[in-house]
Amino acid sequence: MADTNNEIDPKLAELSFEESLDALESIINRIEKGEIGLEDSLSAYKQGEQLIRQCRTLLFDAEQRVKTIRLDEIPLDGEEPETS
Repeated sequence: MADTNNEIDPKLAELSFEESLDALESIINRIEKGEIGLEDSLSAYKQGEQLIRQCRTLLFDAEQRVKTIRLDEIPLDGEEPETS
């Protein structure tokens, strides 16, 4: 598994936002229900940290794309805005 400092496990990096969120919820449920022991809980916690980082990265990227789209719609020097 990748170091939790700033790296995301390459397998986790391939997950979509929804897949990452589902995996995170699954980890939380397993820990809360006591379905895994202490050592496995620590490992799952580290994986959860990476999933959170992955979700944040995907959300940030999506936000940047939305900002770019919105900037593209701003009229230049008196031009009428495009209508969709």
